[in-house]
Formats: sequence, C-alpha cells, structure tokens
Amino acid sequence: MEKIRKGIEQLGELLAERLRLDQPGQGKQELKDELTALAVGSRTAVKEYYVRKTAAVLAVLGAGLALTIVCFFTFGAGSGSTEMVSVLRPGYGEGDRTESLTVQVENEDEVQELNVTVQERKYTDEEKQQILSLAMEELEELLPGENESLDHVQSSLTFADSLQDGAVSVSWTTDPYGVIGTDGRIESADSEEGTLVEIRATLNCDDLEAIYSTCANVFPPDRTDEEQLLDAIYEEVERADNESIHESELVLPASAAGQKLTWLKEGASNPWLSVLAMTLILAVCVYLQMDNQVHTKAEERKKQLLLDYPDLMWKMTMLLGAGMSIRGAFVRISEEYLRNREREAPEGKTTERKAAALHRGRMSGTAGRPRKKEAQPRYVYEEVVRTCLEMQSGIGEAQAYERFGKRCQLPEYIRLGSVLSQNLRKGAKGLTALLEKEAESSLNERKNHARKIGEQAGAKLLLPMILMLGIVLTVLMVPAFLSF
Repeated sequence: MEKIRKGIEQLGELLAERLRLDQPGQGKQELKDELTALAVGSRTAVKEYYVRKTAAVLAVLGAGLALTIVCFFTFGAGSGSTEMVSVLRPGYGEGDRTESLTVQVENEDEVQELNVTVQERKYTDEEKQQILSLAMEELEELLPGENESLDHVQSSLTFADSLQDGAVSVSWTTDPYGVIGTDGRIESADSEEGTLVEIRATLNCDDLEAIYSTCANVFPPDRTDEEQLLDAIYEEVERADNESIHESELVLPASAAGQKLTWLKEGASNPWLSVLAMTLILAVCVYLQMDNQVHTKAEERKKQLLLDYPDLMWKMTMLLGAGMSIRGAFVRISEEYLRNREREAPEGKTTERKAAALHRGRMSGTAGRPRKKEAQPRYVYEEVVRTCLEMQSGIGEAQAYERFGKRCQLPEYIRLGSVLSQNLRKGAKGLTALLEKEAESSLNERKNHARKIGEQAGAKLLLPMILMLGIVLTVLMVPAFLSF
C-alpha cells in the first residue's frame, strides 16, 4: 500500500507539473493567496497543494475504474439471461410466489414473458376462518371477471382460491369437464350457440363447508395463435406444478403445444456504468471540496487574526512603553510565542535554541517554522516571526513592517504596518499613545465580534430546538389522542 501511495503521489506531481496547475491563471489567484497565507509564506505551499489534490483525484479515479472493471467482467457486458430447468418453490407457510420468467419457443425469434405462480410446499391444508355468507357475496361479485354476466361468457372467469382475505378456501368443479379449466380459463368451447356449464364452488371455513352452484353459458373466445400458445404453456406449467407439489423444486416443462421450450431467467443488471458515473462525480467532488477546505481555513485564519489583533496591540504598547524599540518588541513577541509552542509540542530544547538564535540574529530563513505537526498555529505571531526573519535576512525594517501588514490581509494590520513604517522613516512622535488608543478600540471591536459570533451560534441552534419541541409535543399529545 505504501508503494501504491508513493506511486500515486509521484504521478500526481508529474501531472501537476505538466499541466502547470500551480501557475497563475483565471480564478486561481485568490486560492493561491490563501494557500500562501495559511502556509505562512512557504514558497512550495501552492505546488504541494496541487500535487496532493491531483493525487487524491487520481486515487479516486483509480479505485473507481478498478471497481468498474470488476463489475464489467463479473456481470458481463450487459444484462444477460441464463438457461434454467427449475424454479425454487416457497417453503411451508411462505405462501405462493409469482415468478417473472422468460420462455423461448423453438423456431420463434421473440421470447415470451410470463408471470408464473409457484405454489407453496404443502404439508397440511390449513382452513381459514370466516363467515361463509360474506364469502358467498364476494364470490358472486368476482366470478364473472371481465364478462358482463354469466349468460354470455367469452373470457376467463375468476376462480378465486380463497375469499375474505384468505379466511375461506375455495375449490372448483365444472360440468361438463374440460370446457372451463380449474383456473377459470376457457379451454374448449366449440359451439357458436354456447355451451351451458354448471359451476360448483366448495367453500371451506374451519371444516364448515358450503356449496355455491350456478350456470354459465360459454362461447368460443376470440384468441390469436400467440394467445393459444401462451394458454398451452400455462397449462403445462400448471400440470408440472401439481405433479411436483411435494417436491422442493418445480421442474419447468420442456415443451408445449408441440413446441420446444427453453426457459430463461433475467440476470442481475450490470452496474458498471453506474459505478463509472459515480467515480467521475466523486472525483469532481473531491477536486472541488479541497478548494472549499482551503477557503474555509482562510476564513478561519482571518477570524483568528481579527481576534488576536487586540492582544498584539497591547503587547506592542507595553513593550514600547517599557522603552523597547519596535524591532526589539517584535523579537520579544516572537521569543514568547516560540516558547509557548515548545510547551504544546515538546522537542527538547530545540525551540529555546531557536528563540535564542532569533534574539542574536543568527537564525536561518527556515528555522523559525516548526517541523513537527503541532496544535493550531496563531497566524499573526507566525507572521511576526517571519517579519523578524526578513529583517535578519537584510530586508529594511520599514519595508518588513509594511510586508507584515499586507500578508495579514486585514485593514487593521495594514494600517499598523503603515504606522510602524512611517514612524521609522519620519520619526513621528506619540507612537505609544497611538498604539494604546488603537488597542482600546480593537478590544471593543473584538467584543462586538464575539457577540456577533454568539448570535450566529444561537441562530444555528434554533432549528434543532424547534425539532426537539416538535418531538416533545408529539410524545405528549399522541398518547392523549390514542386514549380516546
């Protein structure tokens, strides 16, 4: 797995370089500025981000394509049919089940779709309990089926197996035999003047029987050759079902009406197209989500800078009031910040040596940034450390303060950088008083901002509170309504 991960990262780096994803372009500048700010000025932050992003998209595409290939070869190029000779019968007490089957008739190009009812395996006949008089009324309504009346029957009658929701079982007999089948279909009605058939239904309800008898005048139905063939297939299936009623499987008939039958069962549909589509959608979502995460972190950085501004101003005011220079105040704040980071991420005395080197002016350009993963950094103090490093590398002090304000990207810090730069260049008096006034003003703004954040949090909790109120009302009122 480690080799695969490294291979994906190398491929992502290669694609990022070839496609020049880290180069300036339309709609990228804002994202790149946010990445640079979050990485506290790292020159490789943008490139590393696009390498990670490209590698993540490649990983999603690779996994999705692999799953697509597996589905393609597992299920075949499309949905297929397999030849079958039997249907698994429902177990005892499970009830009858309707199977959707496809039958191929010999010398026929088209296949036929049939809904075959497979009866449950019967061990004993369980009679249903119901009022026989109500079953009689229901039977009289159902029996004609699609025919207007029993005086002129030309389509199948409805021979119900049970009535009253299964409480009453029904068995049918007809006289003469063979005109109407046991399922109510017309089997042989040759007389154009009609054939009078006596229909007798035996209703059984908890060992209590009742006989229903009536007559129907049956005329030849208007059937096509295809319908006659389907009737023959249904008849053969019914015969095979009755013969194997005590077997675990129903052996499907091999022929009907002199035609060879080949039974087919629809295979599971191949999901490879869906998997491929979901892979592409997921890759796009990952690509966009990574940008959204950068924007979210950038907004959190701005909020943090805004909340830390009063603290920085008070520290600057106290240090300058104690007689320190602006540069000395920056170095002192940097040392304090690095010592605090040392407590959060112990690395021996590494950070203390960094702070001492920063005070002596011998720290390299990359030593000020912690190497190990630590707690959430305070971006304003990271920028202070970077400003001290810039001054040590030869950048003018006034220019370093202006760059500090621009990197923070907030009006307050830009104004602070300009004030400190002008103080060095023009020697303006009253800097300490000005900073103190700015600190008091920023503290009030911080309170207002904190109040605004609290109001937003309360608004977000409003919907859950409404849902909880609805649940409480439901718990209280539903039992009261059910008690009536």
